[in-house]
This record gives sequence, C-alpha cells and structure tokens, in this order.
Amino acid sequence: MSLRPFAFLAVVGLVACSGGSTAPVPGGGPTSMPAPQPTGANATLTIAIPLPAAPGSSDRHPAYVSPSTRTLRVQVNTVNGVAPPAWVPADISTPLVVGGNCSVSGGTKTCTVPVAAPAGVVNYTFTAGDGTNALSRLTTDETMVQGTVNAVSVTLRGIVKTVAVSGATLVANAPPSGNSEILSVSASDADGNTIVSPGNYDSPIGLTLGDATASTALTVNGGGPGTTAVVNAPSDVVRLSYAGRATNPFAIAASGSVITGGGTIATSVDDVTFAGTTLDDAAHGGLNTDPNWGMQTLFFKQASGTKGITSAELGWTNAPYNQLFDVALSSGADSCSGIASISAGPATGFTVTALGAGICSGQVTEHGTGYPLTGHPVPTPGQPTQDGHFWISVTTSSFGVSRAR
Repeated sequence: MSLRPFAFLAVVGLVACSGGSTAPVPGGGPTSMPAPQPTGANATLTIAIPLPAAPGSSDRHPAYVSPSTRTLRVQVNTVNGVAPPAWVPADISTPLVVGGNCSVSGGTKTCTVPVAAPAGVVNYTFTAGDGTNALSRLTTDETMVQGTVNAVSVTLRGIVKTVAVSGATLVANAPPSGNSEILSVSASDADGNTIVSPGNYDSPIGLTLGDATASTALTVNGGGPGTTAVVNAPSDVVRLSYAGRATNPFAIAASGSVITGGGTIATSVDDVTFAGTTLDDAAHGGLNTDPNWGMQTLFFKQASGTKGITSAELGWTNAPYNQLFDVALSSGADSCSGIASISAGPATGFTVTALGAGICSGQVTEHGTGYPLTGHPVPTPGQPTQDGHFWISVTTSSFGVSRAR
C-alpha cells in the first residue's frame, strides 16, 4: 500500500550540558564523541520525525522534517568565527535507527544524536537526509555559554527539488475578482514529500512567466507585478494578475538551486464573429459540394465592386481591450489571386474587392506580439462563428442571344 506524501515541519532541540559532563545517546551512533574539554561540552540533539500517514489520514505536523529522513548530519563550521577547536568533530552523520537511537510513539519517530557544543558562538549546519539525498537543512549561529544549560531550538528548511505550479483557467473577457487569482505553488523534496510552513525554503524558488502576450503578471505577498517572482517560503502568496484580455496558454517555469518544474496555465477564448457575411447554405443558393459549404462567405454577383467585412471577438476587440486584427487571403490551393483582394490591417473592418470568378478563403488573426491565438475552435460547417476564417465567392454570368431563323 502506498503512503501519501506529507507536509512536515520539525523543531530540532539542542541541549548542551556544560562543566565537562556528557549527555547519554540512546543506542549510540556510528561516531563516538571525544572526551569533553574545559572549553566546551558534548550534547544530545533530539529530532522528531513525522511518520508517513495512512491513506485518508488528516494528520498534519507542526514543522518540516521529511518522513523520509533516515540520517542527521551535524557540521560545526566555525567557533567564534574561526576554525573549531581540535577536539570538536567538524562533521558527524548519524543514522536514525528505531531500536537504536530512535523510538516510535504515535505518529512520530524521536531520535537523539551526539553534538559537539564548544563554548562561544558556534556556526552549525544541520542536514536531515534519506541516506542519499539531503531533504532539509539549516545553517545557524548558536551561542553556547559555559556553566549553563543551553536550550536551542531551530527549524530546518526544506530543500526543494521539484515545484508544481497550477491555477484556474483564464477566461477571456472575464477577469477574476480583483483582476488576480492565487496560484498554487507546491514544492517537494527529493523524495516527493510536500514542504510546508513554517520556515523558509533552503533556497528560494524563481518563477518565470512564459506569457509572450504580456497579458499577465506575477506578484508575491502584495508586491509589484512582474514577469518573474521569487518565492522564499511555503507561506508566500503568489498571485497571477489578469485583466481579461484574450491570451494563449502559457507556462510558468520554476528554477533555482537544483530546482526544476513549473506548470501550464490554460486559457479559454471566444471565437471571431463577422458582420457582412452569410452562410453558404441552401437558403442562399449553396450546395453541399461547395468548398465553403456552411461557412461564413462574402458573395459577389460580378467580378467587380467592393464589400465590407467586419470582425469582432469578445476579450479582444471590445472595450477595454480595443485590439485589432491582421488579415491574409489564401495563397495555396484555394488562392485568392485573381479572385479578390482585401485592404490591409491591423483593423477590425476590411474592404474586399472582387477581381474575377472563383471561390477562395481568408483569415483574420489577432495582431500583436505573442499572437495570434491558438485556442479558437476549428471551422465546422454550419456553425455561426469560425476561427477567423471566411470565404469569398465571386460569380459571373454571360448570356448569348441569337435571332430565330
């Protein structure tokens, strides 16, 4: 049975006993502590590790230590800003073994490990790992005073490996309340466990918008908007600003020290509608064998003259967006060459001039960097709107009159 990944936070309690005494370490450890010296002492460090919960459990733990934790590494980096005394082990990595230096009660495994506690300002690095990967860590200065019991409490910071970013679908012409929505930014350690508050991440998460249309922006904790954002903690609130202008789906990439991941924000856009066209159907003399059958068509009854066609799209051409279209006539198998020409964009209204008999097509597309939109439905005969496609039909007739004999 698989176990559900947990969010965890752990408080590591460090108690140093001065005066040359040592605190016992249940079950011992792989590295024996040197004899205490007058300038400091040995201590025990207690770490509480939340066990993985059974599926369906609603348990939550108050601090971050991954349930995958199997070792605790304690490094003494400096004492009073210089190298540690010779008697102080600079680096001890201790396996956490139930029945050895760990015991289990309820949903928590509690372990004790040996720690050197020389007098002075000690710069420690505590790293919890699974035996291969580092899962949480903290580097901190702690002051050890001789002749007293020094109780130290620190919060480890989760080491982010992967990030998943998600948010609601953005709907054109329908911005969220306040023109922004809160994104879900979920960070996991190397074993797939979700990292939760309190405390910061071991290193920040960088987020980068891939929205080439510049219709959105990121903010963190109410700060200024931008195309990038820095997330320092699980408690940070990341918002995606969006005013409703039609946009393409886009990615939000996560980056940082050994960090990968991100997510894609989906979008929903309205279709393009036309004025000045009619459907090519039986009511308008069309046949189901016509290449433009059931499509929006601009009809000419002679190979001359002009007609206007107007295009519109909610979330694009309407206020407050007031955007424009580019237009192009077909140049492939259904080329408009010799059949019709059209005025240039960007615009919403265009003038079509008939040149000669034939049927061809054109398309309007959203004008601007990052456009056109890709989310319009494909043309389907009979539907009143299309993905910006329209057709031009120019029909000519000639009659010969001869005298009866």
